[in-house]
Amino acid sequence: MAQMDQQAREQLKLLRRLEKVISETEFSWSLCLVGEDQSRKLNELAAELQRPFSATGDEKRIVSGYSYWGIEPAVNWQRACTDPNYPVMRDGIETFSRRWRSLHSRHSDRPYHYISLGPGTGEKDAVVLADLQRANPEMYYVPVDMSAEMLRLGLRPIKSLPFFRQFRNQLLPVQLDFSVEENVAELNELRGRLIGDEPVLFSLLGNTMANFDEDVELVERLSKQLLRPQDRLLVEVATASHLDDRMAQQAAREYETSWVFREFVISALRQNTDLSVNMNYVRFEGVVEEGRSLVIKVIYCNQSAEDLKIVLPNRSEVHFPSGDTIRLLITRKYQLKALAGALAKAGLFVESEAFTQFQAYERARRFGMDLMLLSSSEAGNGHDTAARDVFRRPGT
Repeated sequence: MAQMDQQAREQLKLLRRLEKVISETEFSWSLCLVGEDQSRKLNELAAELQRPFSATGDEKRIVSGYSYWGIEPAVNWQRACTDPNYPVMRDGIETFSRRWRSLHSRHSDRPYHYISLGPGTGEKDAVVLADLQRANPEMYYVPVDMSAEMLRLGLRPIKSLPFFRQFRNQLLPVQLDFSVEENVAELNELRGRLIGDEPVLFSLLGNTMANFDEDVELVERLSKQLLRPQDRLLVEVATASHLDDRMAQQAAREYETSWVFREFVISALRQNTDLSVNMNYVRFEGVVEEGRSLVIKVIYCNQSAEDLKIVLPNRSEVHFPSGDTIRLLITRKYQLKALAGALAKAGLFVESEAFTQFQAYERARRFGMDLMLLSSSEAGNGHDTAARDVFRRPGT
C-alpha cells in the first residue's frame, strides 16, 4: 500500500510539473491520452481490405475512422471542409452556430462538462465551448478521436478562444476509437474518475453517425454505455425532404463535384497501400434506403483490364482483380421522422431540435442539417437538471 501511495504521489508531481510547463509557455503543447494500439488498428484495416470480390462496393472497404487516420487524410479533410464545391460540410459549419444557439436558450450555474465524439475540424466545438465555459469556467473538455492528427487539427479553433490560456489545463484529448464497445467502456470509466456525477454533454456532430454501417446501433450503444439521467447527447445529421432516386442522385453529385473531397476519400488508400491510384476510378453512387434515408457510397473500382496486387504496410498482400471495388466512404441523408422513430426504439428521445434547410433543388425538394438534443429513456420527465436548464426547449 505504501508503495502504491508513493507511485500516486510521484504521478501527481509529474502532472503538476507538466501543467506548470504548459501554462508558462506560448507553444501549443497539449496533453493527449492514447488508448489505441496502432498496430492492431493496422491489422484491422488490412482485414477489411482482404474481403472477397464485389463489383458494387459491398465487400472491401475503408471503415469510418480509417478515412481520417493519418496526416494526409486529416489535412485533406480540413481542406475539403472549406471547399466551395463541397457544400455539405461547408454549409453545415457556417450554419451551426445558429442551430446551436437556438437550443442553448437558458444557462445554469451547475458544473457542466463536454465530451466530443469526433470533433472534426473543431469549429463547432469552439461554438459550444464558448457558451458552456461562460456558464462553468471549471468545466472539462474531452475531444475523442481515433486519429491523433484529427485531434491536433481540431484544437486549432479552440486555441483561438479568448479564455484558452486559462482553460487548456482543463483540456484532455483522448485518442480512442469510440465505435468499439470495449473502448467506450474505458471512456466511461475515465469519465467517472475525471468528472464524477456531474452532468456531461456528449456530442456526435457533422453527420458522423451517418458514416457507420450500423449508424443507429452505434448511437444506441453509446447512449447505453455513457448516458446517465443527468447527461445529454447532441447529434447532428444531414437530412433530405424526399427519399427517391432523383434526390439520391443529387445527393451523390454534391460530393462528386468537389475534387478536393475526392482527394480526401482517396487519401486512406494512398497512405496505407502501394496502389497507384487513378482518380478517374472513383465513383459516387446514391441509393434510397427505403423509408429511412438516402445512402451515398464512394467507391474505388479497378477499371483496368489487369488483376492487381496491393501491398499493405504490414506487408500483407491484397488481390484486387479487374472489376473489384473498395468502398472508400459511406454516408447518409436522413428523413427526420424516420430517424426520430429509430432513435425512440433505441431508447433515445428528442428533447429539442434546430433545423436548417439549404437551397431547394426542385420546388420543395431540399437538403438540410438537423441538430438534436437527445436524452435516454431513464431521464424521464423528472426534476430539472443542469442539462435541462441549459438546453430547455424554446418557449417552455
